[in-house]
Amino acid sequence: MRHWLQQLESIDEAIAHSLAERDADPEKLAQQLHDRKALLDQIAASSEQPDGQAWAKALSRTEQLVQALDNERADAAKTLLQQRKGKQSVQLYKKFQ
Repeated sequence: MRHWLQQLESIDEAIAHSLAERDADPEKLAQQLHDRKALLDQIAASSEQPDGQAWAKALSRTEQLVQALDNERADAAKTLLQQRKGKQSVQLYKKFQ
C-alpha cells in the first residue's frame, strides 16, 4: 500500500507541474489523470487499508488538484469566449466593408 501511495504522490506532483506550465499539453495531462484514476482504483480494490496520515495527505492533494483543474478549465473557457467575440467582431466588420 505504501508503494501505491508513493506512486500517487509522484503522479500528483507530475499533474501539478503540468498544470503550472504556461501551455500545458492536454493529452499528457489526460494520460496523467487516467494513470491517477487507475492507481486509485487499485488502492480501492485492495484489501489493505491505507495509512491514515498518508491517505489524509492524498485527499488534501486531490482537493488541490481539483481546484487547479477547475481554475484551468475556467481560464480556457474565458479565452475561448474572448476568441469567439473577436471572431464575431471580425465577421461583423467584414459584413459592412
